[in-house]
Amino acid sequence: MFCVECGREGPTVDGQCASCFATRHPLVEPRPHVDVPRCQACGAFLVAGAWIRGDLDRLIPRILEEKVPPRAPFRRADHAHVAHREDDSNLLLTVTASGRHGDVEVSQAFRTRLRLKPSLCDVCAKQRSRYFEGIVQVRAEGRELTPKEIRAVRTFVGARADRARESSRDFVSRTEEIHGGLDFYVSTNAFAKELARDLASTYGGSVTTTSKLFGQRDGREVFRVTSLVRLSAFQVGDVVRHKDRVSEVVKIATFVTLRDLESGEERRFKPRDLKAARRVDAERFEADVGVAADGRAVVRHPESGAERPITSRATVRPGSARVVWTADAAYLSGVRAPSKT
Repeated sequence: MFCVECGREGPTVDGQCASCFATRHPLVEPRPHVDVPRCQACGAFLVAGAWIRGDLDRLIPRILEEKVPPRAPFRRADHAHVAHREDDSNLLLTVTASGRHGDVEVSQAFRTRLRLKPSLCDVCAKQRSRYFEGIVQVRAEGRELTPKEIRAVRTFVGARADRARESSRDFVSRTEEIHGGLDFYVSTNAFAKELARDLASTYGGSVTTTSKLFGQRDGREVFRVTSLVRLSAFQVGDVVRHKDRVSEVVKIATFVTLRDLESGEERRFKPRDLKAARRVDAERFEADVGVAADGRAVVRHPESGAERPITSRATVRPGSARVVWTADAAYLSGVRAPSKT
């Protein structure tokens, strides 16, 4: 076989040798510049119709594939590049495109300038406009959230929102401290429900969900979902009376764990099973346990000087101990009450 263009003998494609074929059929049509929108808020790049957060150098082959596509009869072009950053918004690219048609391999070198154009991705645009679909309300049963709880819940929601932003592009548009609790306005109803479940599981509480018709989208009704997370009426370290037993709260999560102050036995309860429990006024302090004349272990209040026997089914040895002091009894504590401020 010989080339109909130059007469050279050898393999041909469409009657042309590889050199003549490449001359008559450029692999790509180079462009002097390639524009790529970059979100000013999160740094995502718009590539092939999708906003992508990632390393720009790794995205450049995909950008070139979209912006500098192969010409017929080639169906695919691979791009290798070397980038020289001119400034924060411009990169000079030295590109080698390679492709194949039949048995002919073609490569083509060119230069182009990658220009990053300021923009806002759809998620950041919604967040800036304070868009929301779902609301997560966090309250406590019969009390206001403590400053410590407010800080902890804010931190928890912020961390979950950061992870959701990376995986599903969900976000929290705003947070309000109101009615002794917190309201979080979030991007989707699904994220609101997931966030409410996680809060209830982590901090101990129940979830109640209601929905309200908001409008229509594409002919379908759109609802806004409000998820109320009701935290336990108690906190770790609280002393409560439940079924005629005086106990202290040692753990709050999916279940509330109570430790009987007399027997030392620990039991777990669902928050709804403790609705009849009542908080008992009590003090918790470090004190020295002594022995009275009758052999009973006793403790003295550090301020009033009042002395009481330790109410406990277990053997109490003299020495320093954490003490729970109520209006009519003294017990040994199994927890050190956390700060509520």
